[in-house]
This record gives sequence, structure tokens and C-alpha cells, in this order.
Amino acid sequence: MRRYIPVLLLAVLVVLAGLFALLSWHQAHETTAAGLYDCSSTLTAKPHTLVLSCADANTEITDISWTNWGQSTAFATGTARWNDCTPSCAAGTWHETSTTAWAYRIVNGHYTRVDGDNTHLFNGGPFLATSYPPAS
Repeated sequence: MRRYIPVLLLAVLVVLAGLFALLSWHQAHETTAAGLYDCSSTLTAKPHTLVLSCADANTEITDISWTNWGQSTAFATGTARWNDCTPSCAAGTWHETSTTAWAYRIVNGHYTRVDGDNTHLFNGGPFLATSYPPAS
């Protein structure tokens, strides 16, 4: 009987290691309920439209379709729209093109950054969604 104790202990350790590995894998691949704050401090899950220039609303992404929402990085396709503000923003011309964007850096259950491939929208760096959550 004493000969079987090391084998039994090894079998128990292997089973426990397998359970912990499975639990760890599940937690790493589990989606997190996440939202995205907009300029009006509204938390929205999978927003259909996102205004990126909060002072004058002259840049936005519309018709957004999201994939991987709730993962560490959510990807979006949509229509980028911006006002060239020439000769002024009130008299400017609106332009649009298809765009790809991504939301990332989840903090306290919401994405804190949005960036994308359209330089007209993101030439100053990512949209900082952390600026808009209401103060607690």
C-alpha cells in the first residue's frame, strides 16, 4: 500500500493542476461587461455613434458595428465624418469615409481609449473616454 501513496499524490496533483489551468483559461477568456463614455458623460454599451470632438461635435464615427465587445480590445467599423471648418466650422463642409476603430484599456468596467485608422479623427492621439465619467 505504501508504494501507491506517491503515485496517488502525483495523480491528485495532476488533477488539481488541470483544474487550476482550466479555471485560469476560463477567466482569461471571459468577457467583461464594458461600456464607453461619450462627451455627454453617458455610459453606453456598443455605441452606434461616437462624437470625438466634444467642444464642437465636428468629428464623429457613425453607423458603428462592433466585434469583440467586452474583450480587452473591441474593434469597430463605421463611417468617419468630419467638418473641415473652412472658412469656418459653421460654414464648413462635411466629409466622410469608412473607418476602423478600436476601444481598449478597460478600467472600472469601461473602455478608456478609442483610436483608429483615420488621421482626420485621431491626429491628436486617442479619444480619451476617461475624461468624461462623472466624478464620484
